[in-house]
Amino acid sequence: MKNKILTLGLLAATTGFIFAQEKQSAKAKDSIKSSKDKTKDIEEVVIIAYGTQKKGEVTGAVGRVSAESFKSRPIARVDQALTGQIAGVKTRSTTGKPGEPLEIRVRGTASISASNSPVYVVDGMVVDDMANISSDDVQSIEVLKDAASTAMYGSRGSNGVVIVTTKKGVSGKPSFSFSQYYGVQTIEKKLDIMNSAEWIDYATEAINKKWVALAPGNSASDSYAVRANYFGLANATDYNLANINYMIDPRWGTNQVANIDWQDQFYRPAAIQSYQLAVRGGSQNVKYMISGAYFDQDGLAINTGFNRFNLSAVIDVNLSDKWKAGISLRPSYSQSYGATVDGKDNLAHKMLSMVPVAEVGAGLYTNFWKNTRYRWAGSTQSPIGVMENTTNDTNEFRLLSSLYVSYDILPNLNLKLSGGATNNFNINNGYTPTFDLITNIPGQVSIASRRTVNYNRYLGEGLLSYKKTFGESHSVNAIAGYSAENYRTTTQYNRNKGFPNDDLKTFNFTQSASVLNSEYTASEWMLVSMFGRVNYDYQKKYMLSASIRRDGSSRFGWNNLWGTFAAFGAGWKVDQENFLKDVKWLNNLKLRYSWGENGNNSIGEYRAFGTLSGGNYSFGGNLSNGLIPNTIPNPDLTWEKTRSSDFGLELGLFNRIDFTADYYVKKTNDLLLEQPIAAVSGYTTMWKNVGSVQNKGLELDLSTKNLVGQFRWNTSANIAFNKNKVLQLGADNAPIYTGFSSSTNIIQVGQELNSFYLYEAIGVLSSADIANSNVAKTVGAIAGDVKYRDVNGDGKIDENDRHIIGGPTPDYYWGFTNTFSYKNWDLSIFFQGQKGGYSYALLGRAIDRTGMGTTTNVMGNWANRWRSDEDPGDGKTPRLDGTTGSLLDTRWLYDATYIQLKNITLGYNFSQDMASKLKISNLRIYVSLENVWRKDHYYGGYNPESVQSDGTDYGAYPNAKVYMMGLNFNF
Repeated sequence: MKNKILTLGLLAATTGFIFAQEKQSAKAKDSIKSSKDKTKDIEEVVIIAYGTQKKGEVTGAVGRVSAESFKSRPIARVDQALTGQIAGVKTRSTTGKPGEPLEIRVRGTASISASNSPVYVVDGMVVDDMANISSDDVQSIEVLKDAASTAMYGSRGSNGVVIVTTKKGVSGKPSFSFSQYYGVQTIEKKLDIMNSAEWIDYATEAINKKWVALAPGNSASDSYAVRANYFGLANATDYNLANINYMIDPRWGTNQVANIDWQDQFYRPAAIQSYQLAVRGGSQNVKYMISGAYFDQDGLAINTGFNRFNLSAVIDVNLSDKWKAGISLRPSYSQSYGATVDGKDNLAHKMLSMVPVAEVGAGLYTNFWKNTRYRWAGSTQSPIGVMENTTNDTNEFRLLSSLYVSYDILPNLNLKLSGGATNNFNINNGYTPTFDLITNIPGQVSIASRRTVNYNRYLGEGLLSYKKTFGESHSVNAIAGYSAENYRTTTQYNRNKGFPNDDLKTFNFTQSASVLNSEYTASEWMLVSMFGRVNYDYQKKYMLSASIRRDGSSRFGWNNLWGTFAAFGAGWKVDQENFLKDVKWLNNLKLRYSWGENGNNSIGEYRAFGTLSGGNYSFGGNLSNGLIPNTIPNPDLTWEKTRSSDFGLELGLFNRIDFTADYYVKKTNDLLLEQPIAAVSGYTTMWKNVGSVQNKGLELDLSTKNLVGQFRWNTSANIAFNKNKVLQLGADNAPIYTGFSSSTNIIQVGQELNSFYLYEAIGVLSSADIANSNVAKTVGAIAGDVKYRDVNGDGKIDENDRHIIGGPTPDYYWGFTNTFSYKNWDLSIFFQGQKGGYSYALLGRAIDRTGMGTTTNVMGNWANRWRSDEDPGDGKTPRLDGTTGSLLDTRWLYDATYIQLKNITLGYNFSQDMASKLKISNLRIYVSLENVWRKDHYYGGYNPESVQSDGTDYGAYPNAKVYMMGLNFNF
């Protein structure tokens, strides 16, 4: 279905273009022909490593997203602008938590233990992420994908490079711009769990089964009073004394108990809003841009949210004909709040597990404060009460600053000295009051915590650049540079328990009863680099580039601190050859090839060195504090290296169709891996360079101008295919078990990274299956248990029947955007999605296992469970009291294919006359819908994208549908 939709979309775009061509007047055709040469001369300039280049001269694979493409789409973070826009660049919203970044992968996953995230560069400054940048400040985003493009970032380019270029000042009087939007968020989808009627039926069956089995003569129809008498309960109406294993609450199905939909209470419609004001101006010698932005997003989960203040000031000065200087300051302050929702045993998990029935007097606050728990429920405290009364506030101040001085030594030779700093100060305050006031007094078991993190990164860089054209045929552009970076992080963490009361909710060392944690850590590392690149162009037809970079990182062993990374690229503008020069309908035909090597040093500090931890020694029969070795050193630990080659084709037709294709092979060697070692050494693991992984892929980009004139229709589409395979894992190629409890995934030679390694569920066992010795079963299996595939054919189900069933990497992923404009109206419709891959719903499994009992809620599919051979249910859901609940099987493995209508934006641009009456210009209003619709196969969690790198999901914060209205104007 998804293939058909994508194919139909591309066909519609092409058909629209052909239709427009047929209807076009001869005059318009002549205009296209006459503009061919002019179009070639006015080429788009793209940002590359340490410079710019005309797009036609680029020999590497570079994707670009301009501000124009997302200015009409309100986005909270800059990384959202990349979603579905560049082939080979995959973004995932792994959590809907406000303020959280997207996960970005460029051309697949290549590393096991090191980072797979790209390098982020903002105006030449390497940063950790793009949180400091307001989307309204962005001019363009370039993504460097192949080795020839990324090699200038050597040690960090193996996972791609994302370059953000921001707006600068302009000559002229001050020009102000203002943008604003406001919206409402609703939950994208609810999880299918049992409602109160379904749970009552489920619990009734389970309790009756136990009651009947308890003693001869017991019947499922026995009343509550009969059962109370059996257990000798004098006061049968005191339900807090009931034996919940054998007694059914007689109030079920009446208004004497509260029936609760916990998801409806836990998630709520939430506001989102953004405001930005910017001013740009200057003279011939001084240009400036100053902006301020405020963003505020309430979370879908109650009492959660995020807000951020951004300031930006950029000044560029021409000191003389040869001297230039500039400075930029980007401070930001953000606040996030709310108890932890995502993950195992956190509040989303607990909320979904809550029994949907409670005492009327307690309601949403069951088992909270002085309310006792509902007798037939578990011990989990009200998630509503916990969310409303838990303090978990994080305040972060960031400052991204940079400055440069540039001097033209000769007309074609320039020296640029620059420096920058990233300074982050993060403080988290937590307070969990005493929720149980039946057995405790306020403050008695309360816990307060405080974590402060100071992170500082400093960069100094010198860059010598030379650019020269010789005659009309030869052009050379060369750079050489040196950089040094220093990173230092300090962390202090304190956690205390027991306070006089819960009134202040602040951390106080002196008033707490006990200290649970008191820690201080510091880490530091450095990177020193030398690099150079030469670009050569002959007659604007033949392009060559070569680069080399040498990096030294303190993260590696003394024997291998340095790594050298080289790359080269070649391009041929075929359309400039004499035999094609007069072909009017061909405005671009370019072939290119690149090869190169990059490194990866994205591991923690001190992994190559033996470290110490606290320990006790005995001296004279007394214990004394000391230090003991806790890691084994590896002085030979070195760079993870990725070699890749890229074959590219660029094609332009009629000045209205642009097509790009890239085929790449990317192999990562010397994987940085924390590998188990023999316990006889005294240690359990050691960091080594082990094994290799390969990614192969094909990327296709298409953009068309389908209709031109008063009514305009443009289309952009991209699709990327990637195949991931493990080639080697050490000398013996022993597999590595990963995932949940190291039991759901496997890393094995010849397979995809983190392939799923599971028991394969194929149905439910019948009584006939139990009696049939030829049907493979687990030990102790009973009718209604899960039926598994006997993979090795030995007639029994055990550990040997686990096998590989796919992996988390999709076969392909795509984006498809259509923009329409007529007079003052514009409309944008954006689809994106993926085909293939799997997600493993650990959250679903946590509330979907047989034998779980009745004190928690379960997935809605249990309404169709196996009850008997005559009533087998859906044929997939087992009996509620089965024996296979501990096995990790494919019942929770889901096809990760999805298609999503990501955004629709409708805008209206007021006429200049109308705007001028309001003393403004370029007034535009719009309505926008984000995450409008999604079709997927994922029922075990909120979002098929919200998985970890191994493809498992333990309950991520759900994504939101967003309905927004906004306006932009200048004055």
